[in-house]
Amino acid sequence: MKQGASPTPLAPAIDQAELAIQQLRRAGTDPTVPHQTRHFIYVPGVKAAQTLARQLKNAKRVIDVDTSARQGYWLVVVKQSMIVTPQAMDDLRSEFESAAAPLGGEYARWQVDVVGG
Repeated sequence: MKQGASPTPLAPAIDQAELAIQQLRRAGTDPTVPHQTRHFIYVPGVKAAQTLARQLKNAKRVIDVDTSARQGYWLVVVKQSMIVTPQAMDDLRSEFESAAAPLGGEYARWQVDVVGG
């Protein structure tokens, strides 16, 4: 850094749930009602993927296990209808990370299906 130069300020963290809520509003949908979300988790091997799918399954979720473009990993996709809030998304992230970590997996990302109102 040059003498006398001030450090570059860090950009504020962007809350992905807040961005999704804004997108829902822009699409003309009500963000306070449930929307279909998809959560993507990568795990090494089909057995780990099947184990994770069994652990995460409940009456509110549809879970798909598939191959992935990531070498040696399988993809577990958890679909769940829910109201998107920062707290709800943080809670799911924690649940999925805790379930995937012992299997050598990782929670990659989530998305919400935006359907015009």
